[in-house]
This record gives sequence, C-alpha cells and structure tokens, in this order.
Amino acid sequence: MKKISAIDRIRQGKTPASPPPPQIFDEFSPSATSQAIDNKQDAENTYCLSGKQKASKIKPFRPKSTALDSFSPKTVRLITSIPDSICSFRTRQIPFALILLVPYLFSQSLHAQTAPSDPSTLLQSGAAAMHQGKPAEAETFFRQATQLAPQSPDAYLGLGMSELREGKIDEAETALSKSLALNPETPGAHMFLGIAQFQMNKLDAATDSLKQELVRQPDNVEALTWLGIVELGAGHASEAVAPLDRAAALNPKDPNVLDYRGRAHSLVAQESYRALTAIDPDSWRVHRALGEVNAESRDWQNALTEYQKAIQKQPNNTDLYEALGDTYQRLSRFDDASHAYETELKLSPRSSNALYSLGKIQVERGDAQSGVTLLRQAAEMSAPSAPISFYLGRGLVDTGHPDEGVTWLEKSLAEGPSDYMKQSAYFQLARVYKMLNRPDDAKRAADELQKLKSSPAINENP
Repeated sequence: MKKISAIDRIRQGKTPASPPPPQIFDEFSPSATSQAIDNKQDAENTYCLSGKQKASKIKPFRPKSTALDSFSPKTVRLITSIPDSICSFRTRQIPFALILLVPYLFSQSLHAQTAPSDPSTLLQSGAAAMHQGKPAEAETFFRQATQLAPQSPDAYLGLGMSELREGKIDEAETALSKSLALNPETPGAHMFLGIAQFQMNKLDAATDSLKQELVRQPDNVEALTWLGIVELGAGHASEAVAPLDRAAALNPKDPNVLDYRGRAHSLVAQESYRALTAIDPDSWRVHRALGEVNAESRDWQNALTEYQKAIQKQPNNTDLYEALGDTYQRLSRFDDASHAYETELKLSPRSSNALYSLGKIQVERGDAQSGVTLLRQAAEMSAPSAPISFYLGRGLVDTGHPDEGVTWLEKSLAEGPSDYMKQSAYFQLARVYKMLNRPDDAKRAADELQKLKSSPAINENP
C-alpha cells in the first residue's frame, strides 16, 4: 500500500469523525478535512495512529497556492504579545491588520513628515500595505528597510511575514531566521518561523521553533495551538494533547482550539483501543471501549450490546453496570435500568451515582418516597450536585414537604445546572411557590422559565 505523508493525511481528513476543522491553508479545504475514518482498514492505515510512517520519509510539501490565505487582526496582536487566534482559519475576507504591528515595529516614535528613505517610514508603509492586503507592495517596503537598516530585526520580521503571506515560504524562512539572528527575543518571530517550517514540511524544525516561542510566551494560545497542529501533522497525537489542553484552558471558547484538541484526544484514545484489541480483541475492556464509542455516537442499542458482553466477562465491575443502566435509560427501559443500578449498589453500596440514578427513576415514575430516601443518601455522599438537589426537591414536594422541597430546588439553581435543568427547576418552583402562597416568587420563576424557553437552544436532559 502506498504510504501517505503526514501533511497529506491532514489534507485528506484521515482523522476520527468530528466537525470540520478550521481552514488554515488553502490546501486544507473543509470538505477534505471533514472526511472521517468510517471503516477498519482506514483506521488501521491512518498515519497518526499507525506510527509506521517516519517524518524523514515524508515527501516535501509545497502548497499549490498562497501559503497563508490571510492573517487576521488577531494575528497581528500576537506580535505585541496579546494572545488570540493567529490566523484567519476560515475566511479569506478578513482584512490583514498588520498595521497593528506599527507600535511594535518601531523602536522610536514615528512622525508623519519623516523622509521616505527613513527606515521607520518604510516600516510604517509596509505595515499599511499589509493592512490593505498588498503583501507584494509591503515586501518592497520591508526589503528597502532591510537595506537601509540591515541590523533591524523588525525589518526582517516584516519582510518574512509579507513573504509568508505571498506564499514565498523559503524566502520567508530566511527573513524570519535573520530577524531572530539579530534579536532572538523578537516576539512572535519564532512562531511565524515555525509556521513557515510547517509549510515546508520541516516538522521537527517547526516544533523546535514553536517551543522556542513558548519559552518566551508560555501562555501564548496561538503558539500552543500551532504546536499541537504540528505534532498532529507529524503523527505525534500524544505530544499534541498537552499544548492543546493548555490552549483550551486559556481560551476555552475558541472553536479552533477545541476542534484540534478533540482530534488529538480521539487519536490517542484510538491508539489505546488498538493496543487493547491487539492484546485481546474479546476482552471486557475492548467491549467497554466499543460501548463508549457507540454511546458517543448515540447508537444506544449497539452500546447496550457491548456493555452486556463486557459484563459477561467482568460481572463484578460496578462501572459497567452504571454504563448499562445509563444506556437502558436512553432506551426508556427503566425497569432494566433500575435493575442495573440495584446490582451496582449491591457491589458498591455507597455509589452516589447509582443512588442518584435509581432515586431519580423512582421519583419520575411516581415512587417519590423511595426516591427521596435514595437521593438523601446520594446528597450526603457526593459533592453539591444540581441534578441530585433538583430531584430531591421534586420528590419532597411530591411527598407533601413543599417547604423543604423549595429549599432543594433553589439550591439546584446555585449549583451550576444545565439550561435544561434550570428550565425544569424554574417550572417546579413556579408551581410550588403558588402552593406556598408566594405570588411574587412564583412570577419571578415563571419569568425566568419563559426566558429559558425563548432561548435558541436548551441542553438535552442529561
């Protein structure tokens, strides 16, 4: 079988099923990168999992078109040590805001009437050209600046970035390396050099450059993200996890970071599952892993089958019974779910999860008294939990204890509930406040409920 390079693997989307990654380069189209591994042979031949392809054997990659489609304004702010996304991952329409580099590029104040031959004015003109989306014109200005000020690291930084924007990867690498030779501490230069090296398929060099950037800016989200991307491209999924985890911790709402982080973890998990399968393809661990994969895909029936097979081989494993019970609930087989949780409690009487799940089912099915008993135990044994507090409050109301029930329902709202759980809590509170002759509180709860109902999306019942 023909071997495929790491870059081509990314281009072909040979990664686990996930939302299409943000577009980094023209070569990596959303349609290509959204392809998923959907059969065993693809999975077995995936570069990032097999470990058979060596970086030294990867055919050098040359993009067919512009290397970097655009840098976003956020890219430029990176150079002034403001962490944010490093490039326009999706759109080609974001204007290049290199003009924001001006405060950094100049070591002295700029004056509007400076002579055109002044290096500072050339740097300013180059930055303005980049802002206008004219990298070739910017390159001319920056090159003139390097001629007038050959010891200026900022001039070479601008030159390298303009060449990178034009797709002149080799020249960009040379200019950025020169900038670093003149000043190894130039903010952002190591990162942009790493990007250029990644484009040249110099994966080891790109990794080293990005790590150098992180020595100077350890919390730079952009450099962390790129390091993860490069490690994935090199087939080092396990090495990609740490920087992407760190990037996600620093910027938890960045979809680009979350996407690549998910890919890295998925690849590492696949590596582990493949190793488990190689050891014993019929082991309980393999069946549990397959059950989890099916559950993630919401294929509840096949997940159930795998958990049942795992239990046959490991009949005293409490985690398996909990997973089995959860899956039965998804299939609305509540009697079977209750039996699974009861078995779990026989094996582990202090399992707060089993106590909660069984108590929840009993409250929902009309046996509130039994449910309250279990939920009180769960509340004593676990950390504060919005679901436990909610169902305990609901059960107490149903058993004729509305005053205590209200306390638990209110408590559930203070324990970080999902939107779905908030909606359920406010619904119950509006009802119970009326029962307790608290009209103002009832109206407030009803108003909050209405706000949640009008929300674009409500989380699914966990």
